[in-house]
Amino acid sequence: MRLLTTVTTRAEADTLGDALYADGIATTAKETRDSSFAIWVHDEDQMERAKAFLDGFDPTAERFTKMAKKARVKKRQEAKADEQLRARTERIRRQIEAKQNMRIGAVTSVLIAISVVVFVFTGFGVDEAARNYFEVAEIRRVGNRLFYTTLPYTITHQPWRLITPIFLHGGGNVSMGFIHIGFNMWMLYIIGTAVERAHSWWYMLLLVLVSAAFSNALQFAFVGPRFGGMSGVVYALFGYIWIRGKYDPAFPYGIPRQIVTFLLVWMVLGFVGFMNMANWAHAGGLVVGVVWGFLASGYLKRKRWR
Repeated sequence: MRLLTTVTTRAEADTLGDALYADGIATTAKETRDSSFAIWVHDEDQMERAKAFLDGFDPTAERFTKMAKKARVKKRQEAKADEQLRARTERIRRQIEAKQNMRIGAVTSVLIAISVVVFVFTGFGVDEAARNYFEVAEIRRVGNRLFYTTLPYTITHQPWRLITPIFLHGGGNVSMGFIHIGFNMWMLYIIGTAVERAHSWWYMLLLVLVSAAFSNALQFAFVGPRFGGMSGVVYALFGYIWIRGKYDPAFPYGIPRQIVTFLLVWMVLGFVGFMNMANWAHAGGLVVGVVWGFLASGYLKRKRWR
């Protein structure tokens, strides 16, 4: 911008600015320290035109007052058009976001589909023979005693069993099975889709496989093989978004404090015996998610270069 002139009153500044605007010259009026008003021309290429206009300018002349009125009408029309454009753009943005919010992630949808199929296949979680295909170890019942293969055997001979327990839900009774799978699938839908939107399907898949293997191995090592559920993975996804959002200002998602409190309290209640839950799977998944989210946040790198 370049300074065109200085006038003594706000009314004269407005009239001159509006008249210039009607003539196709955009300006800005700024109050100075001595309470006068400086008129600045936006486009330096228009300075010669603006100076020529100023030479014949008379704020009381009818020609210039009419030009100023015309400019004010034009500004109101342009402001209205801009507001309509902003409203239309915002409406389109909300529509796009709504469609994106309804679009479930690819890996998330596959995990939910497999979980539902396995839930039906296992008699809504109560068929032991069917569940045995997905347990972390091969289990055989002899009378009232259970015999099962060890964790090292699973790792070396049947490594897929470190993953398959995430598809098992229920086990106690049918009604609890529906509650179990319903809650896990709801949480997976929300948090899993957020991770896929933030990254990609393969990033989500890698996080699921690592957290499932670690959390299931931890639960097997501390408690034994009879457990199942997507909870370990859900806690990993929760931990990832929670910590990544906390330490990475550019990350687009975060976890509301109420959800953080609920999930942490729920895990503690499991450890104190409130309900029969795969507590070590929950803890293992949370550890994977928290560590992964912290390392991926770039916090340590930013701190090192400060």
